[in-house]
Formats: sequence, C-alpha cells, structure tokens
Amino acid sequence: MEHKKTLAQVIGSQLLSGEYDEDRAYKFKDILVIAEYRNFPLSPDENSDEHLPYGRWPDSHKFVYYWAELENGYAVGLNENPARGLSFPVVKMPSQMSLTQL
Repeated sequence: MEHKKTLAQVIGSQLLSGEYDEDRAYKFKDILVIAEYRNFPLSPDENSDEHLPYGRWPDSHKFVYYWAELENGYAVGLNENPARGLSFPVVKMPSQMSLTQL
C-alpha cells in the first residue's frame, strides 16, 4: 500500500516558510496529494532523473513548473515567475478532466 503525502510534504519548505501563511494554497497544506506532475516535457537528450509524469497545468499561469492534484478536487502549482517571484496558484480541477486532453 502506497503512503500518500500531504501538500506540505511534497512542496515543503517554500510553502511553509511563513511568507505564504495567508495564501490560499497554505489552507490546503494538510490535504492529501493524489498525483504530482511536471509542467514541461523532457527533451530526449536531457540527462535527468526527473521521475514525475508530464501534465500540463490546467490554468493560464505560464511559469508553473510543478503541480499537484489534491484529494479535494483542487490543484496547486509552484509558479516561478521571473518578474513576480514565487507563487502557489490554486485551481479547481475540471470535473472528469483527462490530462491527455490538455
């Protein structure tokens, strides 16, 4: 049986730094993660140990490099915008969304 992790366990120190305590994503810190994704395909020649599957972020943020789908039907991304800095966008997952449709 696989042990599921919470959002705080997978995002960790960035979300729990104290800077994001009022952020909407912080309110989801104890929700279980059902899937984790990277929002960029790896090139065939890229030498990486990246183990997460590719899944396009289901919203319009352009700099989400990692995101997690939560048990409560929401997704939280790790958005690293070079102009604005780090943020954690939260979106409601479309019902019956298939990542292959994105």
